[in-house]
Amino acid sequence: MSTATVRLLLLSSLALIGFAGQAVAQELQPRQPRKVSREEAEEIRKGKNRKEEKKVAVPDTIPFYNGTYVGIDVYGLGANFLGSDFASSELQVGVNLKNRFIPTLEIGMGGTDTWSETGIHYRTKATPYFRIGADYNVMARKKEKNSYLYVGLRYGMSAFKYDVATLPVSDPIWGDNIGNSSLTDDFWKGNVPFDHPGMKATVQWMEIVLGVKVRIYKNFNMGWSIRMKYKLGASSGEYGDPWYVPGFGKYKSNTMGLTYSLIYRLPL
Repeated sequence: MSTATVRLLLLSSLALIGFAGQAVAQELQPRQPRKVSREEAEEIRKGKNRKEEKKVAVPDTIPFYNGTYVGIDVYGLGANFLGSDFASSELQVGVNLKNRFIPTLEIGMGGTDTWSETGIHYRTKATPYFRIGADYNVMARKKEKNSYLYVGLRYGMSAFKYDVATLPVSDPIWGDNIGNSSLTDDFWKGNVPFDHPGMKATVQWMEIVLGVKVRIYKNFNMGWSIRMKYKLGASSGEYGDPWYVPGFGKYKSNTMGLTYSLIYRLPL
């Protein structure tokens, strides 16, 4: 390698070292703040305020008491008008707490007077029943105050009297020897009457409720619900079970019910 080449490499290295040192020195020197205009300073301040507002939690503005609803179920009367074997109607009162929980009381009347396909006559006079429970508004987080979709539970109870009767049937053993021998009507001779009025029964049940309520005009609302009903306990007369239980429906283990209600929200 020639002497000129070595000198050129040394000079180049010294130049690079000098440039690097100057750059490091500039980085180590404190930077002077950039001057900004009044408009720019105001925009920066507003941006900081917006970030701070986002960090602050939004307070809950929904009051604890959010209204009382009074409704009447018209489904039972409508179904009876269209040919159902029993009729019922009820009054519903619910209190809206925080637009989330709705404790509810339902009081109604129900009855039937019908013949079964096997020739048995069932009759239950209009008898009161009640249900108590609570609903949960699943739309509470959406802050919707005029309508809600809800799920709920009810405990129901009905104590009532009922009649069970059939047409007289012929006794296969005693024939004409049964009953009063002085009867002259051939229809009644040898027939066994089955007529047991005024038997008592008590039924308790639980309901799982799914329903909706919507506002139709100002404080007027309407709503419907589907109810799965599970019998908790029952006692009935010794000569036969009732066919219909006020507030529950047909007397069997489990059943399903519907309600369609017109509802008015009391002014706050």
